Amino acid sequence: MTVLKAQGLGKIYSSKGNILTTALTDIDLEIAEGEFVGIMGPSGSGKTTLLHLLATIDRPTSGSIEINGVNPVGFDDKELSLFRRRQLGFIFQDFNLVQTLSIKENIILPLVLEGMVPEQIEQRLRPLAEKLQIAHLLNKRTYELSGGQMQRTAIARAFIHKPSILLADELSGNLDSKSAKDVMGSLQLMNEMDRATVLMVTHDPFAASYCKRIVFIRDGKMFMEIRRKNSNRQAFFQQILDAQSVLGGNFNDVPFARN
Repeated sequence: MTVLKAQGLGKIYSSKGNILTTALTDIDLEIAEGEFVGIMGPSGSGKTTLLHLLATIDRPTSGSIEINGVNPVGFDDKELSLFRRRQLGFIFQDFNLVQTLSIKENIILPLVLEGMVPEQIEQRLRPLAEKLQIAHLLNKRTYELSGGQMQRTAIARAFIHKPSILLADELSGNLDSKSAKDVMGSLQLMNEMDRATVLMVTHDPFAASYCKRIVFIRDGKMFMEIRRKNSNRQAFFQQILDAQSVLGGNFNDVPFARN
């Protein structure tokens, strides 16, 4: 089953003086249910623009987007907000947790907004928190948590309402090596055990090695695609590094020493 489908996607920005800048050109992308897909490319390649279009945060200049067969491009702001809340889950580099809320309150926020009764909320919260190893942190505040614990909290919040697809933006960018490994392992667990469909933008080959498929973008266009053939993540990591060397450009001087 296809969860996300983009056809002929393009984005042109106009700046002062009516100067036009083409950020994306003719992007075709399909993501099936249960896939874990990474988007990579040098700085300025258009990968973040693509994520914003797929997340309905920005509107394309051309082309179409369908999520579960629905094209949200023509929705008004209210319809878009509801569509995002019900169909999409978001994980950000800087966590975007609400500091005035407890960890539990942060995680269940999407369900509270939907008006779900407390008993049903609890039934969803407990197994998810235990799976992500944050059940003992539910009554704490964000300032009491490490970066890795906050990101696992963000994963729980993004997943608790069972969205059609999780969209992640550089989620390991603010984490040390151990925390990044824990967080990526958690996301992989959600993908493999719960068939969570994940699309992740990253410049980090270590994080990307957890994906099953990587789409590379250069100069706003699709450049190449690689797939992980087996469970050997180290081999896929090397394959990603090889692809980056072919792609060229600045990948933000990522430290490749993680394992």
